[in-house]
Formats: sequence, C-alpha cells, structure tokens
Amino acid sequence: MDLKKADALLAAIESGSITKAAQQLNYTPSGISHILAALEEELGFPLLYRSKQGVVPTPNALELLPALRELRSAYNRFQQISSRISGLQKGTLVIGTYSSIAIRWLPAIIREFEAEYPGIRLILKEGIHQELEQLLETNQIDLCLYSQPSRSARPWVPLKTDPMIAVLPKDHPCAGETAYPLWRCEKEDFIMPAYGADYDVLELFRTHDLHPRVKYETIGNFSLLAMIAEGLGMSIMNRLITEGMTADVVKLPLTPHAEIVLGASFPSWESLSPAAKAFLDCASSHLR
Repeated sequence: MDLKKADALLAAIESGSITKAAQQLNYTPSGISHILAALEEELGFPLLYRSKQGVVPTPNALELLPALRELRSAYNRFQQISSRISGLQKGTLVIGTYSSIAIRWLPAIIREFEAEYPGIRLILKEGIHQELEQLLETNQIDLCLYSQPSRSARPWVPLKTDPMIAVLPKDHPCAGETAYPLWRCEKEDFIMPAYGADYDVLELFRTHDLHPRVKYETIGNFSLLAMIAEGLGMSIMNRLITEGMTADVVKLPLTPHAEIVLGASFPSWESLSPAAKAFLDCASSHLR
C-alpha cells in the first residue's frame, strides 16, 4: 500500500465523506473513489460501507486504522527530518487543543512559528479533554495543548498555570465579595460546561469531595455565559476561557484557591517530530 492510498482511506474514514476527503486532499470525488476501489482490490476485502449519508469503515478497515495512522505519522516525521537535513522545512503538524487556547494563545504563537517555518502546514483539532486524550491515544495528533492529565504515562511539558474562577449573575449574593467559597456549589443551580464532562471542573469537585446541583449542561462557553447573565445559575471554569468574552457577569477567584496547569503532551519523546519540537519551543518562549 502506498501513502496516497493510505491518506485517501484515512481522510474518508475521518471525514465520513468521499467529497470531504477529496477536498482535503485536492482530488476530485471520482479520483478518491478510484483510489479507494483500487485499494480494496489490492487488499481483497471491502473497506467502506457507502450510502447517501456518506461512508463508514468496515470492521476490516477499523482493524487497519491504528496502523494507517502510525504510517502517516511516521511519514510526516520522515519528511520533517529529511527537510531539516537538507535545510528546508516542510511537512504537516497536527495539533490538538482546547478552544480557549486556540482562541487566546495560538494565533500569536502560530504567527511566530510560521515566520520561521513557512513550509510547515498546521492543522488544529479542537475538543474537550476526553476527546483530546482519544486523539493522542490513536495517534491522530502530533502535539496536544490542554490541561495536565492526572493519570498519564505520556510526556508532559508545563507551559502556564491558569486559575479556576466562579462566574456568577450580577445579583448573586456573593457578587460583592472578594472570593467565592467553593462549598456553595452544592447549594447553587450549577451550569456544567462540556455537556457535564468538563475534566478540570470534575477534577476540582473530586479533589474537594463536592457534589454540585447541576441544573443545566452546555458545550458552548458563549451560551454558558449568556445563561449565567440571565440568572439561570452559576458555573466554574478556568479564567482563560472567559478572556475576551463580553457578558454581564461577575468573575471571582475561588476559596480555597484552585488552578490548572496548561501544557503540552505527545505520544512519546521518540515520536516527537522536528516540527512538533520547534512548535513546542516557540510556544514555551512565547508564553514565558
């Protein structure tokens, strides 16, 4: 199997669409279909179930998926190392991250990185903590910028701490205080970020053995702040999420103080490509 066929299959599986795979790889849909048909003929078994809604992988394709991702990752590292030796910088770097980091940190970091390495193509994949962990586990990203996992054998490079804060309606009883007592969460109408799966908030509650009264769950930070401004409840999040967002709310530090560590993780030191290392160095320098 050559890399062109592997890329076509991966793009079709990850996008769920022949058309989207063609757009991603700069082919026509018929060109991608021809490549995939040739690959199925070469392997001797079907790889995709096709319907009007798109494509989904067959069990055989799912079994091949980890090896395909390793092949693509290894090829990207090969490109970057060979380019570095020849004095050029080419290749693709896939970065997973929180939306808050993508909005507040990455534009400036990418600008600095691109000025020095204009030949590197960057792809950002945003998600919540659990989604990013899955992308790391399945080798779909080269580098991940998120909060420090409590249990992980992967390398971890801390970049910056970020305090956890309470976000309250303006008429909240604590709105005029200097800090929000964390224990009050158990007596509040609580709005839980990330559809009830916000890793950092859940870790905070587990640490203090708290059980908030969750009334609403949402994925969007803008909608969460709008709900708080309307008096529908309160929430807790790290401060970076709220930076640059306009909402008629009160933000208070927590008591006891709580913070998260934002940093970088990757599958292993051996797998860290030259481009990923250069980007990590750039991010570290910028955030210092």
